[in-house]
Amino acid sequence: MKTRTLLITVLAAALAVAAWWQFGRAPKTVATGPEGTATPSAAAAAAAAPTVGNAANPAPAAALEFAATDLLTLAPGSITRSIPITGSLRAVRQGLVRAKAAGELRELLVREGESVSAGQTIARVDPTEFESRVKEREAQLRSAQAQVEQAESTLARNRQLIERGFISPSALDNARSALDAAAGARDAAQAQLAVARKALADTAVLAPMAGVVAERFVQPGEKVSPDVRILSLIDLGQLEIEAPVPASELGAVRIGQAVSLQVEGVSGEQSGRILRIGPSTSTGTRSVPVYIGIDNRGERLRVGLFAQGSLALETRTGVITVPLSAVRERAGRSFVYAVQDGRLVEKDVTPGLRDESARDARGGAGVVEVRSGLAAGDRIVAVNLGTLRTGSSVRELPAR
Repeated sequence: MKTRTLLITVLAAALAVAAWWQFGRAPKTVATGPEGTATPSAAAAAAAAPTVGNAANPAPAAALEFAATDLLTLAPGSITRSIPITGSLRAVRQGLVRAKAAGELRELLVREGESVSAGQTIARVDPTEFESRVKEREAQLRSAQAQVEQAESTLARNRQLIERGFISPSALDNARSALDAAAGARDAAQAQLAVARKALADTAVLAPMAGVVAERFVQPGEKVSPDVRILSLIDLGQLEIEAPVPASELGAVRIGQAVSLQVEGVSGEQSGRILRIGPSTSTGTRSVPVYIGIDNRGERLRVGLFAQGSLALETRTGVITVPLSAVRERAGRSFVYAVQDGRLVEKDVTPGLRDESARDARGGAGVVEVRSGLAAGDRIVAVNLGTLRTGSSVRELPAR
């Protein structure tokens, strides 16, 4: 009896397992309502599932965030076409001071870097020999003057004697000749004295112009002779630069044009003006030298310093300008990234004048004129952030 009951129980369990396995293999279906719509439970599951974009219905792009300094609102401004200027400063007036008298250099009264005025005594040559020569010439002149006075007295007496018939006319002529000879000797002595005095004066070396001592070539105690260099002077009041200008740009260069310059080691901008334009091009470079004068009244600048700047050739006002970093080049077209209706778009532009030395509204280097494609009030991406996805919404982060 117990065996039969156990057999029936095992058989029932086997039938139950077979039924469960058969039910699990059957396909599942989603219950639908009228006209095939999903039941409420199925619609909720579909809404909870993530949306995946495709070619027909692309997914919306994520918003692009920009700092306030990355975006720029355009406004009319001005731009200048200029060319770079480089050169070294040199003095307009400079010269060498040379000895005029031979002898031992007794004193050299100035050193490098000291300022001197025109006519100031800067050196002295031993005057002993020249003083003796002056005294000798003065004695010769006194002797000649005495000879003249004696000849004049003789001539006067002979005139009285010839009136009385005591002497012949030839004696009177001889007296006249003697007076002429004495007068000639006196004049020669005067000229020789003047030369001796000039030589004595030349023992004191005077500055021919105001300036600064640049270099001394001799030292006290050395022997000098006429035309030996003693020192060099430089007038720092007026400096100039010789700078090459391309021949193609020469038509826009005029005497008197202003030039802005930066000089190495000197803070602040220096202003200059074109003084002269060279008459011909330089061999091999096809450039024409122009000479730019700089007023250096404060004497902050020094000869030999390197200067660079720009020469303005053309200025346009009331135009739209953008930073050079904002303009992109791709496949022969120029464009900028702009913000339009809250989204990022590309706008084709036509560039005009470029000024790489100017500062844009953000303080960046270089601006370019936009002749078409943008207008005042447009908002653009002013910096190069790489390739951006157009169509993306734009959000500007608050300034910190």
